[in-house]
Amino acid sequence: MRGARTGGLAIAASLVAASTAATAPDLAEVTPADLAPQAERLGGTSVSESSLVGGPAVRIPSTPEGTALRLPGSLPWSRARFLAMDALVEGQHSGEVLVGFFAAGETEPRLRVSLGLFPGLRTTLAVPLSVLDGQTLSLPRTPGRLTGRVRGRRLPPEEIDHVAIQLKETAAPQTLHLGVIRLMSREPRYEVPRTPLVDELGQWRAKTWEGKTQGDAFLGTYLTFALEDDRGATYPKTWCPRGGTTEQTFKATGFFRTHHDGTRWWLVDPEGHGFFSLGLNAVRPGETAAVVPGAEPLFGPLAPKRGPLAEAWRGPSGPAGVEGYSFGLANLIRSFGPGWRQDWTDMTRSRLVAWRFNTVGDWSDPEFRTESGLPYVIQMPAYPTTETLLYRDLPDVYAEEFRAAAREYAAHLAAFRDDPNLIGYFMQNEPEWAFGADNLASEMLEANPGTDSRRALAHWLSERYKGDAANWSVAWGLGLRSFDEVVSKTLSRAAERSETARADLWDFSKEMVRAYVGIPGLECNKVDPHHLNLGMRYARVSSELLYEAVGVFDVFSINAYEMAPPAEAIEEIAKRARRPVMIGEFHFGALDRGLPSTGLPGVESQRERGIAYRHYVEAAAANPNVVGTHYSILQDQEVLGRFDGENDQIGFIDVCHRPYPELVGAATRAHESVYEVMEGRKKPYVGKAREIPRVGRLLRNTPQRGGS
Repeated sequence: MRGARTGGLAIAASLVAASTAATAPDLAEVTPADLAPQAERLGGTSVSESSLVGGPAVRIPSTPEGTALRLPGSLPWSRARFLAMDALVEGQHSGEVLVGFFAAGETEPRLRVSLGLFPGLRTTLAVPLSVLDGQTLSLPRTPGRLTGRVRGRRLPPEEIDHVAIQLKETAAPQTLHLGVIRLMSREPRYEVPRTPLVDELGQWRAKTWEGKTQGDAFLGTYLTFALEDDRGATYPKTWCPRGGTTEQTFKATGFFRTHHDGTRWWLVDPEGHGFFSLGLNAVRPGETAAVVPGAEPLFGPLAPKRGPLAEAWRGPSGPAGVEGYSFGLANLIRSFGPGWRQDWTDMTRSRLVAWRFNTVGDWSDPEFRTESGLPYVIQMPAYPTTETLLYRDLPDVYAEEFRAAAREYAAHLAAFRDDPNLIGYFMQNEPEWAFGADNLASEMLEANPGTDSRRALAHWLSERYKGDAANWSVAWGLGLRSFDEVVSKTLSRAAERSETARADLWDFSKEMVRAYVGIPGLECNKVDPHHLNLGMRYARVSSELLYEAVGVFDVFSINAYEMAPPAEAIEEIAKRARRPVMIGEFHFGALDRGLPSTGLPGVESQRERGIAYRHYVEAAAANPNVVGTHYSILQDQEVLGRFDGENDQIGFIDVCHRPYPELVGAATRAHESVYEVMEGRKKPYVGKAREIPRVGRLLRNTPQRGGS
């Protein structure tokens, strides 16, 4: 039946009766005809039948953020489990559908979901409405969808005022074809075309570009010659065998350490040479594509799981445990045969030395780390956690369960404690609780009463208020009578009830972060006192909470996906943490060589990637607080996306192990200039690359300072 008009939108709702809601998949439908007036205002149209989405559709252009179709809050959001829509993005690169959930009176979405689409591929997009609890940051893959990311704060379904849907404007014009939008009581079925999108080497079939490998035979011939190209490469004469400078020496201790010479920070290698860590992350035989169940037709015939290419199959990974296939590894086996690993190791080590990298970065192949003989860093195993989480991935940090997990975690370092080639270890990578300036203690009170961390808060409040619960109750304005009520009750938005409540909870959030980092950090130091603790690799400094546990760090690490190292943020870190800074990840991608996504950030071409790289690294070397830059990654991501859907053109080499010469040449020049730049004998390179809007991974939080 036809629903009533709400906010100018007629809802074609077969709104089902409550008695049948549990069995009916569709609770409401919004048809393209309903959306036609809005589509026209966006410069789009509606069509009665579209072969691209298999039925009626609206076609809307990509638009600036905030210019969107709107669905009203009167839809049965509280009864639904999924918001689903059939969609296709028309264009030459990946598209991003943004779904924003708004509360009444708010001009910015309380919560936003980003859904990545491969160009020209019809699929069903589904948003699980469980994300409205604010605990989810990444969605598991579904057939045909690339990335699925969530940012924002908790929004109860009954408080939804409206929902906005748009195709985000990026690097070039695109059009979104959108079919019927459905609110559903269960997850929709996903169907994809049966036409393969990649060739047997893992390259995008529909696109041609300079350097595309033309078949198996050409690949084998190329890699046979590549094996010999840089064999025997050595570092410059003024560099030591580990890649440090012999022109700047300090006290040798047998392990890597940090040193401030009165002017700038240095890493110092085991023999006492000044060292700037030029790292390349993910040095491994190949990246891995997630073979999402239901999406197999997009790959075409893959190698059998028994036979010569069996090693190309990778075990389940990611939150959903999806199997993977590495075209990069399969290409090595095709070219080198059963002895592929030694040939790959020899070729890759020679390349790193010839390109003047001196550090095997994070996420790299363990055998390569050992066989290469180069300095390296490691990522610690999964961070200590507890069965009950306080907020996103933040564990119950005052529980004995967390302390026991911390001891088990630290034991991983025992195997490395005497290795002089290990620079240090990263404790964690981009913890989810740290993606915003969130009041962690306030978020903890939203769910899961009875935790040890709530008990710690009750004790802390009792001490702060000298046992006077009545005084505390008035100050907080929550009508509580006993400190124990923060243990036993669910308290919604406690930090918003009064300025005193906000300040108290923010101060206790600092205590929580000190425990979260400090307890495992001290255990690590007990097991391995020799190597550098390289910190948490925060995605950014989102709030002052991140400084609370720097006492266990030797180096403060950040991932800085910008066109240049963030000088202001680095200066603030060095001042507040009194530690040097390492950039754990950065990269640049373009759209001109075989993949539809740029990563973060994007530039115009391979030549511009080289310019951007050289500018970034030399600017970092000129900064007296920076001791290393680690580029992410060695090989492009797979065209059809890894476990989380990323499919970026960000590598030094492509899926066929062919380097991008423009990037390699510029990087080599940058690396050879680093020590002269550090010592002030040479000015850093000032070339400026032509940036384009990034494609493929757009939901990145804006850095914030201070707490709330």
